[in-house]
Amino acid sequence: MVDYVHITVRAGNGGNGHVSFKISRGKPFGEADGGSGGKGGDAIFVPSKDLNTLAPYRFKKNFEAKPGGNGGRNNRTGEHGEDLLLEVPLGTLIKDKKGELIYDLTKFEDRILVAEGGKGGRGNSHLKHVILERKKLGERGLIRVYEPGESGEEIELTLELKILADVGLVGLPNAGKSTLISKLTSAKPKVADYPFTTLEPGLGVMHTRDKEIVIADIPGLIEGASSGKGLGDQFLRHIERTRLLVHLVAVDSQEPFKSYEIINKELSDYSEKLKEIPQIICLNKTDLVSEERVKEIEANFKKKKIKVFKISALAEVGLEELKKNLLSHFS
Repeated sequence: MVDYVHITVRAGNGGNGHVSFKISRGKPFGEADGGSGGKGGDAIFVPSKDLNTLAPYRFKKNFEAKPGGNGGRNNRTGEHGEDLLLEVPLGTLIKDKKGELIYDLTKFEDRILVAEGGKGGRGNSHLKHVILERKKLGERGLIRVYEPGESGEEIELTLELKILADVGLVGLPNAGKSTLISKLTSAKPKVADYPFTTLEPGLGVMHTRDKEIVIADIPGLIEGASSGKGLGDQFLRHIERTRLLVHLVAVDSQEPFKSYEIINKELSDYSEKLKEIPQIICLNKTDLVSEERVKEIEANFKKKKIKVFKISALAEVGLEELKKNLLSHFS
């Protein structure tokens, strides 16, 4: 998943002013009538409903808007340069080269101007005062004066995508997150019984009678993820926007409670903000172990006063109760 890129954006240059003179009988070089150049195109970011990664910016790194047209005879103004519309997914952060946030695109109606096109230069019809001044100073003959167009602004940017989702699914690799999102939503992630099946975040929508809840499947984290191990912190940023975490703990693992502690440590090490997001703890894969083993694991959580839901995403056990609890957080 391409969710972090560096690019350079340049607005269009303004068009040059024009030099021309009216031609009439007996006056081949009459009054100045050169028009001004057109404004260069602006560079504008717009959210797109058709994108969910920054893939269009993976290889192409330089973007430039169209320049303004040059002025023409008979006071004709040059055409304005076409604006450069840079489409990005909703949830994209636009930062300058120092890493300072310029804008966070969270609404589809957002249009963010990052580089303004240069102004068009004035033609000689708009510089008659200059011509007159030069004549007063003794200059003779045709006085050809015009202004070149201004350069468009140029800016180096970092684009960072943070998925916008209501719920984030977290847990160690092979905890069953992909299976769960496939049962709660219409998402069709790759599912297999080995770690790191999921290599990039996936999104699904859980539909109810009056609500739509967006759920993000975050690739499996491991111990040390916050410092870059495994898939590292590539995807931890996507959890920051969620309002609720569903933390899956596989009961067929050797030390389920330790698995729970590892993930929470990585979340808090990455960001204090993640530590504050509410969690629903799910003991998953209950169909793979004995009932006594499930009760033993549940008792370990109860000692820490941690409420858990017992589910099997694959066998679809306990999912209705989980859905009701999810809805209660967004009512």
